Amino acid sequence: MPAPIVYVSSPLGQRTAGPEALTQFVDALRRRGIESYLIPMRTYRGNRNDPEYDGYDFEVATDIQDPDNAVLVMSEVSPIETQRELSRVPRESTWLGWFSVSNCPDPRARYYRPSEACCSTFPPGHEPDAPPVRADLGLGTAIEHGPLKTWREARRRAPGHSLGAYRAAAVDTVSMHYAAGLIDDPRLRFFAQSYFAQGFAWEVLERDAMIITDPIRVVDVKHEARRHNTVLYNVVKSGTMIAAVQALLPDVEFRPIEKMSFAEVAQALSEGTVYLELGHLPGRDRMSREAAHFGTPVVVLARGAGYCWQDFPLPVGYRIPFQEGWPVQAAAAVRRVLDDPDQAIRDQRSYREWVAGERERYEEAMDRWADAALKA
Repeated sequence: MPAPIVYVSSPLGQRTAGPEALTQFVDALRRRGIESYLIPMRTYRGNRNDPEYDGYDFEVATDIQDPDNAVLVMSEVSPIETQRELSRVPRESTWLGWFSVSNCPDPRARYYRPSEACCSTFPPGHEPDAPPVRADLGLGTAIEHGPLKTWREARRRAPGHSLGAYRAAAVDTVSMHYAAGLIDDPRLRFFAQSYFAQGFAWEVLERDAMIITDPIRVVDVKHEARRHNTVLYNVVKSGTMIAAVQALLPDVEFRPIEKMSFAEVAQALSEGTVYLELGHLPGRDRMSREAAHFGTPVVVLARGAGYCWQDFPLPVGYRIPFQEGWPVQAAAAVRRVLDDPDQAIRDQRSYREWVAGERERYEEAMDRWADAALKA
């Protein structure tokens, strides 16, 4: 029998961490001499991959030629968009990667909040002053009881009484049912981009998921002097939270990162005094790691994957518990960095070294995945 061919389902044309991670996956396999392709999800058929990813080795397939000799890889985001491929490839040869848990249609994933049952929020050996707090401050929960609970959940996401709202809710209802049925199939195989995702698989699904993270892309930047007293933040992730910290630091410049090319993001991260991440992170965030790569100190609010120390192994003082009073603690951490950025850089040396080691860990993980998926 010929060697299996790997098809990686992707939302071609999007420029976010997920599509890049999927492109990296194909690139890693092709570097190993394994025939591999991106294959577009239904809505994205006919698109090309974003030009930002042209530096990776990939090709795009429009169809699976020999389903019985194929391995299908997909993300948890909108599985129904890959229904055509899922209906053809044997389930035992299908892998679902948990890249961004909270973006999965299944309410079990969308509302998942980490706790010590998922992963530790403190480094090994650390004795906290107070017990860890589950990262669920002010966050909703899934509708779990009563008639038509999936429809009611969909209407929560698509409120209103317009025809468009009802249509969106109907589509979401089908999407949720399909995702849950797929995820519960014991033949489906998992891997996880973060320890947060692995903890979700263990705690909620009672399934294992090997870790395959996504290393950051490294580019050269102009060596410009660092801006003093400047806080960088990602508008998409932190935009709704940043005002609470800004109000406590009126003398500080807050510089948003939005509508930039990757090169522009890298340049901005290399020039800031500190990068502040307040978002609910559905997976191991790239921008925090990119900031660290350029030597910029990071402060993170422990939400989503940010709760897990193994996903963000920053010193404890730079990780803010998501609990009442978090803006004051975040502002205090930012102020410490601004007052003595050199000390913060020294404090976070181990984090930068951990980021630098991700490429090697990724290559080792891809070797393990290839052994598990292609040589069974």
